[in-house]
Amino acid sequence: MTNDETSPGPVLRAEREKRGLKVEEVASQMRLSRHQVEALERGDYDALPGAIFVRGFIRNYAKLLQIDSESLLETMARPQESIIPPKVEGIPFPSGQKRSWAHYAIGFVVLAFLLLIFEIYRENHVPKPPAPQLKAKPDVPAAPAEVPQPSVAPIAPEAPAEASQPAAPVAVQKPAPTASASVPNPLPAGASQPAASGPIHLVFDVASWAEVRDASGKIIFSKLNPAGSEQFVSGIAPFSLVIGNAHSVRLIYQGKPVDLAPYIKVEVARLTLK
Repeated sequence: MTNDETSPGPVLRAEREKRGLKVEEVASQMRLSRHQVEALERGDYDALPGAIFVRGFIRNYAKLLQIDSESLLETMARPQESIIPPKVEGIPFPSGQKRSWAHYAIGFVVLAFLLLIFEIYRENHVPKPPAPQLKAKPDVPAAPAEVPQPSVAPIAPEAPAEASQPAAPVAVQKPAPTASASVPNPLPAGASQPAASGPIHLVFDVASWAEVRDASGKIIFSKLNPAGSEQFVSGIAPFSLVIGNAHSVRLIYQGKPVDLAPYIKVEVARLTLK
C-alpha cells in the first residue's frame, strides 16, 4: 500500500473531491466497483487484479478527471508483478495473463498447414469417377420408303383397234389451277405410238403406283409401275385416277397431255377424266 501524497491514489482522490464527484459516480463511469476505486485511491494495489490493470485504471481515472496521467504513472511505485484474482463480487475481471497475438497466429498457421495436408491426401487417395466415354453410333442406313402395294386386279383385255369406237370428246373436270405448269412431252424421245392403245396413256419416269376406276367404280388398272415404263388403259368414262409420285408421271388422255400439278397433294394426284 502506498500512502505518499504524491503517489497516484491520493492525487486522484484529491482531484475527485475538488471536482465534487462521489466514488459511486467515478465507479459508474469507469465501470469499476466502488471497492476498486477506493483501493486505487488508497494505493492498495494488491487489492486490484494486477500491475497492468492498475496502470490502466490510473490512466482512465486521470483521463476522467482531465489531468496528466503520465506524470502520475512516473511517480507510481511499480507494484509487484503478481496475479491476484479480483475480490469484488458481481464484476468479473480477467486474470493478469495476456495472450500474445503470436500464439493465435501460430495456431492459425498450424491449422492451415493441416488443411493443406488433408487436401493433398484427398486428391491423391480418393478415387475419382471415370469420365463418361461417348460411344460413336454406327451409321444406320436409312430404311427405304415403303411404296404401298395395292392388290392388283386383272386388267381388262384391250379391245382391238378396229373394234374400239372413238368416244365423243369430253372436257376434263379439274379445279382452277393456282399456277401454270409446263406440259411434259407425251412420249419419251424415240418412242412410237403403239397400234392398239386406250384413251388413257401413263408414262412413268420413276417407280410409281397408279389405280384407274371406270364409270361403274370398278378397278380396271392397279399396279406398281417401274421407272421408264408406260401403260395404256381403256374403259368406260368417266375414269377416276389415283397416281403416286405424280410429279414424275405424265398423263395423256385421248391424245392430249393433262397437267397433274393442280391435283397433287403430298406426291399423290387424284382426278376424274370424263
